[in-house]
Amino acid sequence: MPLSEPPFRADHVGSLLRPERLLRARADRAAGTITAAELTTVEDEAIREAVAMQADVGLQSATDGEFRRTSWHMDFIYALGGVGQTDGRISVKMHNAEGDVEFTAPALQINGPIRLNEPIFGDAFMFLRSAVPPGVTAKLTIPSPSMVHYRGGRAAIDPAIYPDEDAFWADLSAAYAEQVRTIAGLGCTYLQLDDTSLAYLNDPSQRAQLTARGDDAEHQHLRYIKQINAALAAKPDGMAVRAALICLM
Repeated sequence: MPLSEPPFRADHVGSLLRPERLLRARADRAAGTITAAELTTVEDEAIREAVAMQADVGLQSATDGEFRRTSWHMDFIYALGGVGQTDGRISVKMHNAEGDVEFTAPALQINGPIRLNEPIFGDAFMFLRSAVPPGVTAKLTIPSPSMVHYRGGRAAIDPAIYPDEDAFWADLSAAYAEQVRTIAGLGCTYLQLDDTSLAYLNDPSQRAQLTARGDDAEHQHLRYIKQINAALAAKPDGMAVRAALICLM
């Protein structure tokens, strides 16, 4: 029998391949040939179709395909107060039947106290909630707190801001707890925390890279689990939270 409340037995994780017209619209917006409103119109249409597809195959929840994001996680991370971009690059390699695919994004720097300035993806969730049909739950996906640290580690945290790393973690979990509270206030009853870091920590080469940059690779998972629990400690009643532990190789 289908479950009546999330988490459900079958779910779509989050990202979907962007339709070609959405990719073109993003490129046109970057080139300045269309307005932000015109891009939003294309996004809205693509999201409605993605929601309908998820409902048509029988899923009880739907995401927006993360169609408004450049990256499944970095858009969220850069929206946190105290997180800035640098001239460096974060490189992630993936492998498929055709060979290696490399994704790069600007590196991050913790250059101020971590805080939540406003609900991140709040407007996107409100649109998604309006687009799901009766009987389908709108699910918001966000990166876990671990991802904010994993993409730069201790080396990305300005010691003038956080001479004590425990203070960084306390502020980060507090910002996440506020995100959970405020997004629940917008009607979110199903939240997903996406995390590739815990899977990466099983890879000896990843652990070697973390050790080289000064992190405690052998015990880092314990800190990550602790801070995820702290972020969810005051989760509102009526909100279901699931974690998606994904490995992108």
